[in-house]
Amino acid sequence: MTAEANLWTAVVRALDVVRERRPASHRLLRYGAASCILGPLTLVLLYMLHSVAGWEAWHANLLSVSVGAVPAYLINRYWVWSRTGRNRLWREVVPFWVITVIGAAGSTLAVDAAGRWDSSGLIVLMNFGTYAVLWLVKFFILDRYLWPAGPAPAEGDFRRPAGG
Repeated sequence: MTAEANLWTAVVRALDVVRERRPASHRLLRYGAASCILGPLTLVLLYMLHSVAGWEAWHANLLSVSVGAVPAYLINRYWVWSRTGRNRLWREVVPFWVITVIGAAGSTLAVDAAGRWDSSGLIVLMNFGTYAVLWLVKFFILDRYLWPAGPAPAEGDFRRPAGG
């Protein structure tokens, strides 16, 4: 093989690896962008249910987190981790909902405790605080266990340049 063909092979292999395994920083940025959209929607719904509709703090939090979980799953699966194909109930959907429920339970306990002072601002702050604490933990779990990056291509599993 010539030096040019070796270089071409190395470049193609590197591009395949990048395409197959997006860096964690890329996923983290997308995860953050998704959170910047989904987080405020959940907080607005929480505020509206508690302050405007008069729901108890923990009821409002549970519903707002539940409603936000549906678009969160879809955006994370398809956009952040670039997964395609069928959703796998026991390998993806159920673990994602378990993680969401654990986060919802934590934020609901915090919101319920804040609700004793009947301050909508404190309730939203407690929800946001628990959301922020769980944010990185959830990313780590999703990135390492639920949707881990695919393996690098095998040694002989790359495209060869034309004529090479």
